[in-house]
Amino acid sequence: MRYKFFITIVAFVIFLGACQKDFLQMPLSSTTTVDSVFSTTTNALSAVSQAYSESLSQGITYQGAWAYWNAMLQENISGALNYGFAWSVSEPMIMNGYTASGTSEDMDGFNYNYTAIRQDYLVAENIDKVKDMSASDKVLIKAEMQALVAYRYEQMMIAYGGVPIVSKTFNAGDNLAVKRNTVLQVLDSVVSWCDQSAAILPSQWPAIYTGRMTKAGALAIKAKALMYAARPLLNTATPYLNFGSNNNLICLGNADPSRWTTALTASEAVITEAESNGGAHLINTGNPLADYGTATSTPGNAEVLLAYKNDNGSSDASGKGPMACFYNMHTWYAYGNMLTENFLENYYKADGTEQSWPDLVTVTPFSDYLTKMGQMEPRYQADFKNWQMDAANNPGDSYWSNANDYQWGSNSVSIPTKFYYKAGTRGWFEFPIFRLAAYYLSSSEAYNEIGQTANALARLNKVHTRAGLPAVTTTDQATLRTIIQREWAIEFFDENYRLHDVKHWKLPNIGNGIIGGNIYGFAFNNGSISTQYGNINYQKTLIYTAFWAPREYLNPFPQSEVNKGIIVQNPGY
Repeated sequence: MRYKFFITIVAFVIFLGACQKDFLQMPLSSTTTVDSVFSTTTNALSAVSQAYSESLSQGITYQGAWAYWNAMLQENISGALNYGFAWSVSEPMIMNGYTASGTSEDMDGFNYNYTAIRQDYLVAENIDKVKDMSASDKVLIKAEMQALVAYRYEQMMIAYGGVPIVSKTFNAGDNLAVKRNTVLQVLDSVVSWCDQSAAILPSQWPAIYTGRMTKAGALAIKAKALMYAARPLLNTATPYLNFGSNNNLICLGNADPSRWTTALTASEAVITEAESNGGAHLINTGNPLADYGTATSTPGNAEVLLAYKNDNGSSDASGKGPMACFYNMHTWYAYGNMLTENFLENYYKADGTEQSWPDLVTVTPFSDYLTKMGQMEPRYQADFKNWQMDAANNPGDSYWSNANDYQWGSNSVSIPTKFYYKAGTRGWFEFPIFRLAAYYLSSSEAYNEIGQTANALARLNKVHTRAGLPAVTTTDQATLRTIIQREWAIEFFDENYRLHDVKHWKLPNIGNGIIGGNIYGFAFNNGSISTQYGNINYQKTLIYTAFWAPREYLNPFPQSEVNKGIIVQNPGY
């Protein structure tokens, strides 16, 4: 059942789509517009709802009439899914790399970050004008808006490094020449904003306000920023490319091991707050497929700390709504976004051992494909539908049977179905921005980096064994680091972690089969493509060779912004 963001403003429970004109597009000098919006609680809450919609849509093809062509763009670029159709926006980025002319993988475009931030500030600056709202509610809304601003800056820091920090809406007479702040200044701002908001926000909202920012949500933003700050890309005195006097725009300026301890403290604070006060917990009933499926797919479940709540019925197989980027097996959009063999190798068999897949030479009977896919771990079964098999994440549902597959052939491994566990015919879902499992893995990663192996294993195995897999026992730090990174890849497939994780870890093979290098799939039927029925054999095949250059560790800024002479472009572009 769909649940609503603000019961008190039924007209706005479906978040405003990109095609609708919002009042922020009016000139700021139009005080009548601002005054009318903040004249009543009902109108003001619509602006609050819009702030959530714009701010939390980062990375989720929200902006623009052609957003659905972006498909699962971050997963395309990270090598998890193929590059989509030749006319999609992901194809030139994957084959030729990012450019400052607009092809960078944040999906929204750099300036849309500031559109969202402006909405947040406009609400915070004007909420006191509302006459029929209590003072305490106004304080809470200001804290929510500050946390949303922190979220956008945390996301920008991860993608761009240091970015311009703005602290208010601009009027016509203001100086708009805001230069980039350093990575450290952005990080410190995010931490400060989150601490301030967490001190005000409730641990839980009344049920009618489910979905609003909580104390755990604000702490989660802070913890994510600190985790990326501890990883090698930013936590260094020697950035990925020499930027001279501007090095502090792309790294923190020194390699400080204590940043791992700081990140650990922040992650543990999220877990403590969420579980002790926020009513959250890792879902583990002993049924791995149902537990993971529920945690990633069921609106309002106990593991989600913050979600992008767009319960939009137009985002189904026939529409092009904001969530169209995640279309599943029932629509042709999904067929440009299928699993690669490169990423398939991350998943375990259900018994925790490694699966063996065909090589580039051997042609293997298709019965072997069916057998091996049936042996894969529950998270794989929830994430993908295999050729000639029913979708395991909707057992017994004819809508998710092979007979209802869209029936296109492909040389990819399988079709994404994540976020649709027991979804029936529902086309929409609520994208999980922060799940509690992420902070167990964050703590595990940090514990391992500071040498506390036992604690690292304890946190890791909360997630790993929930998936039905045997506990990890290795005590070698380097081996455990690789296992934790693999767990991030599997558990958070298609949740907008993988692309930036591999960059911030600076994985040595990032240009050889992850973001760049040879990307493989399966060829079926003697080197051809799959069919809905009657496949006879399969083998590994090269799909394409992707581009990678070190400049891509961070995004380029739009050349139009750089040309203004205010923002310094990231190196290499």
